[in-house]
Amino acid sequence: MERGNRIKINSGIIKETTIMAFPIIVQGLVFQLQSLTDKAFLGEIETKYVSAIGSAQLPLLATMDGIVAIAIGLTIIVSHLIGAKKKQEAIKYVKTAMFFSWLIGMLFFMGWEIFAHPILQFFKVDPTIIGYSIQYVKICASFFLVLGIDTSLNAMLQGMGKTKIIMYSGIVKVVFNIVLSWILIFGKFGFKSYHVAGAALGTVISNYIAFAFCFVYCVIVKRKEFGFDGFTRKDITVRYYKKVLALGAPACLEYLLWNFSNLILVRFINEFSYVCMSIYTVTFGIQCIVYAVFSNYSKAALTLIGQSQGAKDYKKARDVFYNCLLINLLIVLVAAIIFLIGSKNILGIFINEANIVNMGEKYLWFIGLIMISQSVNVVCGNAIKGNANTQWMLLSQILGSTIVISLSILLVKGFHMNMVAIYLVIFIDETIRGLINYLYYKKKYICSTGTLHSGVKS
Repeated sequence: MERGNRIKINSGIIKETTIMAFPIIVQGLVFQLQSLTDKAFLGEIETKYVSAIGSAQLPLLATMDGIVAIAIGLTIIVSHLIGAKKKQEAIKYVKTAMFFSWLIGMLFFMGWEIFAHPILQFFKVDPTIIGYSIQYVKICASFFLVLGIDTSLNAMLQGMGKTKIIMYSGIVKVVFNIVLSWILIFGKFGFKSYHVAGAALGTVISNYIAFAFCFVYCVIVKRKEFGFDGFTRKDITVRYYKKVLALGAPACLEYLLWNFSNLILVRFINEFSYVCMSIYTVTFGIQCIVYAVFSNYSKAALTLIGQSQGAKDYKKARDVFYNCLLINLLIVLVAAIIFLIGSKNILGIFINEANIVNMGEKYLWFIGLIMISQSVNVVCGNAIKGNANTQWMLLSQILGSTIVISLSILLVKGFHMNMVAIYLVIFIDETIRGLINYLYYKKKYICSTGTLHSGVKS
């Protein structure tokens, strides 16, 4: 492809990516809305409840991300095999992943039920709220019992480009969560007011309902279309799961490293005060709304790049990358302007104390700046994974975690900086890794023939 064509706007590519991305963007948005609704409800009662679920959610989601990351390997494999017209083989990978990822989820569930208190204690959760955090995490951890199956089905649908059912299950989830959390947090219709436990129950029940919706659709209603009309022990192949892990394990370690370095930041924030934890929880919760848009748009690009590689259409893969990068930058620039103009009104939805809103305003502005670098990093990361290369992203994250941990210790412990240090560290990390990943992708894939890396081939 000629250099001048590399950054040319391709309306056809944008349309195809948007059509595929829209359902998973909606699913991502409703997931974040689910979490933000609970925070808004609890914030009306008392700010410490917001801090309690924030302190619980971050380490819990860090472990959930491990299983989600393994499913990235499955998405890559399925997208490549679908591009190569090998649907039956793709389904064998899905069935295998469902079983083994389910087993991993069971282990995580038992771990949280046994070790919730020492884990949260390690992260310096305030003693006045740790009881609420333990209560929340133990209830929500029950979703690990089906998480491996859920993520495998979602990976299959994304890899095939059939993302509408992901959107529908997400809508089901958020509708039930809003209603159930409202009833259980505030004690409506004769129910007791459960506060934090009510938020956890509303979340986990709605998650199970959404899982059942997706499972019934894929495994029962559309069993012939998706290849679930027969399911025997022969479908469970260790060799296939090794290939999933070959791609998924580096992504899993990448996610775990990212989460670990961010949990170090959480430990510092908890040492500041639970008010700081509330601000961090709310500002990054708001950021997650925008992140759900540009990260899921990038996931659609991952699928299209994978399918293009499977079909050996390298020009299309490169066009998808550049057009996705352009759209993502537009998304975050609009969001940054909104944060700058309406910061107090946005924060006021989740925090009812005016002094805390005033404290949090500058941090929401900082979030707008962080997202610009983050969007580049996310696009490049998903594009690299779409080329079946998850090892590079692990190396990139090792660098990122080193930056976050060392720099945060220097600024907080060495220079005695406050919350500003946390946001500054995140910005520096995202900027450095975004630049490195862009240069790597450009050199490796834009200036090459686009050869596949990986054990995707059977």
